[in-house]
Amino acid sequence: MRIFAAACALAVLFACGPNPKPPVKVMAVVPSVSGPYETRQVELTTITNLTTLQGSVAKLIGGARVVFDPTDPMQTDVLTMDDATRYSVLVKEKGGDVRGNFVDKSGVLWPADFHTWNMVTAYYNFERAAAYYTFIADGKDMPELVQMPVMYWPQVYLSSPDPLQDNALYLSFVKAFVLVPYSTTTDAYPNNTPNQKVPMAMNIGVIGHETAHRVFNHRVLLDAGFHEALISWNLQPFNLLKSLDEGLADFHGYGVTCGEVSGCKPAFLEASVNDAATVAARNLSLPGNCMDANVRSAFRTFTSDQWVRAPEMYKVGTLFATALYLAGSKTGKMSVVQKGLLAAYDDPSPANPGLNQLLNGNLNTPDAFTPEAVADVIVGHMPTGSEVQKELCNQFSTRLQLVCGAFPCIDSSNQNLMPHCPVTSARSSECPALPQP
Repeated sequence: MRIFAAACALAVLFACGPNPKPPVKVMAVVPSVSGPYETRQVELTTITNLTTLQGSVAKLIGGARVVFDPTDPMQTDVLTMDDATRYSVLVKEKGGDVRGNFVDKSGVLWPADFHTWNMVTAYYNFERAAAYYTFIADGKDMPELVQMPVMYWPQVYLSSPDPLQDNALYLSFVKAFVLVPYSTTTDAYPNNTPNQKVPMAMNIGVIGHETAHRVFNHRVLLDAGFHEALISWNLQPFNLLKSLDEGLADFHGYGVTCGEVSGCKPAFLEASVNDAATVAARNLSLPGNCMDANVRSAFRTFTSDQWVRAPEMYKVGTLFATALYLAGSKTGKMSVVQKGLLAAYDDPSPANPGLNQLLNGNLNTPDAFTPEAVADVIVGHMPTGSEVQKELCNQFSTRLQLVCGAFPCIDSSNQNLMPHCPVTSARSSECPALPQP
């Protein structure tokens, strides 16, 4: 991939191409049955302009530049700006249409250069991610998945003089995805080994993960550029919210990979990240994923600034993802878990409120946003009295070392902390027990 990319010209952004009606047969880079990734024919079913990579699911934008700079006087009130004003002051170059270049081979369109391969594959990945979320939403309307803006190869500066590289992100403060450049040399990496193998834009699990952030932001965080809880909260409540967002995104990213002929990829980062320790730490299928004393201490005591820079943020997120994954695997009801989880994001029912309601109803009482409360909301949106509920309670209690080791979970105030857990649930011996405070 690196050698290919280095040999390709950036002039592709201004090339011309065909504009067939969907479904469009095109070659893309997709997960392989026998290895990491391969080129294979796919169909784009939502594309309306193949040349500019636009469709009902996503719209690619080239030439953008995003600068988040606290020293910029125009950004003094960036946290409280409305969406349009914030976008205006942060996106210094708005960009325009990308241009793909294709060769027609017997009715199948082949990208003629690296950037077209990358852009076509990215669009396919967003299309497959949208199909997954629509499926687990039982076909209900999901406005957050319509014409998602995707900045391709932008310059992105986030409180740093150096632009982002080697990444794909959803930036809630501009409500757009960014597929940033990656280094085409190996000079900056240990032993001259590039950090990234398959580009993030080509990794369907990564795009599924980032799309999950958009869905979570839209449904739980009120589609806010900067949600109030992420501004004012600190310590465990803040840390829990950030880890939850990351862990649920990994769980859904895994779910998106399952729609490919290559099958499910719980370690989907492996195709793109060389660091084996990072890949293993985010592999949600590993039964050894357990809260330990050091992670728990950091979870409870790290400030928000410390937490977002700490690997423990992803570790706690992985524990949520592992609990969901194992509950779905052990019961054979993965789609039930996926659908119940999405339903738990936003539920205005007073009898069974969702994460949106738990979070936004406790903005002034963040201590009520606890791991037990979050777990119970998720469990409460699974089929009542099912094996899925029981196994989820088992896994959450075990993986996260919740105060609820047995059920019903009654605290000193005679309050049931996890009322949706069946009384037959219990913490298992899969993880070493930590002493409760």
